[in-house]
Amino acid sequence: MPQPEINKSQYKQARRLIRDNGLSAIGWMAPSVAQVMDALHRGQGKDRLAERADIVAWCHREGIACNPRQTA
Repeated sequence: MPQPEINKSQYKQARRLIRDNGLSAIGWMAPSVAQVMDALHRGQGKDRLAERADIVAWCHREGIACNPRQTA
């Protein structure tokens, strides 16, 4: 099934709605816009910033010199 398309204006409105109200805002959107925004959100995968923070925290616990720039 092909993914629906949204225009730039719809995308900006949807991003603003999510930024202001959280992911529950996806339920308030038109179905085609909601489907695209949900796919974009789920497609992001891992939280790379949190992963890097975990690496730095582990290094500090183990006594290894490390900073976030070394984890990139």
